[in-house]
Amino acid sequence: MRSGFGCESCGSPAVRLPAELNDDALIQCDGCGCTLMAWGAFKRRVEAQDAAERHDPAERRAIGAGVQPMR
Repeated sequence: MRSGFGCESCGSPAVRLPAELNDDALIQCDGCGCTLMAWGAFKRRVEAQDAAERHDPAERRAIGAGVQPMR
């Protein structure tokens, strides 16, 4: 299964989770260490990808385009 997720900076699909996980906790790219988004936002994104794939597999690719690091 391909997630459609990839860090905009390095392309890595892996994320690093903080020790204490709550919706406001920031997740980082496991490849380059960039801060990506809050855990709550990441969960919503994954849920949207899952729903889109059930509806139309092409939509998942559109939703799962590269993630830009937080500035």
